[in-house]
Amino acid sequence: MNDVPAATGRYGRLRPRPGLTPVSVATAGRRVIERDGLDALTMRAVAAELSTAPASLYRHVADREALLLAILEQVAEGLPVEVPGADPHERLVGRFLAAHDYMRDHVWVLHVLITGEHVAEAAFPFSEACLADFASGGLPAGRALGAFRVCWQLVIGELLDRHPVRAPRAFNQRQRAVAALRPDRFPVMTRAMAEQHDEGEQHALFALALSGLVASLLARTP
Repeated sequence: MNDVPAATGRYGRLRPRPGLTPVSVATAGRRVIERDGLDALTMRAVAAELSTAPASLYRHVADREALLLAILEQVAEGLPVEVPGADPHERLVGRFLAAHDYMRDHVWVLHVLITGEHVAEAAFPFSEACLADFASGGLPAGRALGAFRVCWQLVIGELLDRHPVRAPRAFNQRQRAVAALRPDRFPVMTRAMAEQHDEGEQHALFALALSGLVASLLARTP
């Protein structure tokens, strides 16, 4: 992660606190978010996490927005790029599944990305690898981009639906509404809810759906 120019204070250039780096500030901000939620990310909270004064952070990040972007970049560095696979379909499915499982621990990031205002450049190698595999499978560049977006939307949708940022409250409104379903009005829904899969089977179904989606997209070559 690149350093930023030294901030200028009332009395000239601010001196950095020994031991602080852009990486350590971003890491502390990431801890604050993953422990207390995205809304808890403030310069003051990160300074408290590092046992320093808020002013000492500005040598490394310009403001909260720059700090958030630095954290997004740090998370994006963990996205898979090189994956095993004998053909584009196998590599694409493996890469998207690995990205899904990785982002399951960072779902809060998706709530930032879906605003459409931020992107982590560290995620570009992941995107490039996916686009290259779609292209290798015979898709022209524009269609490869569309295929990539559809697969990524499937990943995001499953994560947002199945893995909330915070654990739901016990017996919340959603659970009460489902529990109150009447078999005489919704016979299929009540039977399905009673027989729903456990987490492992649900993940296997998601993998199957992703595999089928990738296969159908690759089959649509000119």
